[in-house]
Amino acid sequence: MATTASSSTTPSRLRREVAVRAVSALLRWLHHHPTPAPEPIYLIIALKRAPIRRFEHRLRLPHSPFPSISLVSDRLPADLPDDIDPLPSAALRSLPAAARRGLVLVDRRIRVPSGKATSKSKGARPVPVDLADPAWAESAREAARCVELRVEGGTCRAVRVGHAAMALEEAVENVVAAVEAAAACVPRKWKNVRALHVKSPESIALPLYSAPGTGGDGDAEDAKRDGDAAAAAEQEQGKAKRRKTSSVGS
Repeated sequence: MATTASSSTTPSRLRREVAVRAVSALLRWLHHHPTPAPEPIYLIIALKRAPIRRFEHRLRLPHSPFPSISLVSDRLPADLPDDIDPLPSAALRSLPAAARRGLVLVDRRIRVPSGKATSKSKGARPVPVDLADPAWAESAREAARCVELRVEGGTCRAVRVGHAAMALEEAVENVVAAVEAAAACVPRKWKNVRALHVKSPESIALPLYSAPGTGGDGDAEDAKRDGDAAAAAEQEQGKAKRRKTSSVGS
């Protein structure tokens, strides 16, 4: 059963300065490797033990982790907001890159076809919207601030928390909020969190937190090492990218 969580009553074990270093390093790397549409940023949550039962939680973030909101409809409202881009129903067959990276709203009057165009692997997130509702635009913006944490098996899950075009402070706020909400949702809460990382699809995972006894001791020195590791990881990402480019060209 899906529930909504926005914060944890348990003190967070994530140090904000570590989140700032990791997110800053990731954003710098993304800015040096631009793409036609802003790359998503994910929070990677590794648990010590897999939950016995599957669960879903909606995590509300301070800022939308999507760079854009698109509305697929053949009968657009006359007062379409400037921050929502119109798309025809034909776009569902082959969504533009920008739409695949953003939040896609679909008029309830349109049947969403199954297939690659709307698959999760393409990054699209079709959300049905009722344009007859006067508050549909605000509901859409609220939907853009919510992400789902799904645990169906295994111990590792990814949650979208931002994108490459976000300001550093906004991205950090989203990461911190997602960590606290996720830690409050998972069984046994922080006791079951083994590690937290932040990454984009093409980057390596930058460390945010390691539970005591799993590679870090959880003290201030460990936080410093994680922060330093984030900066070092940024350099390693650049080296890996150059090696990949060199191997393709050879």
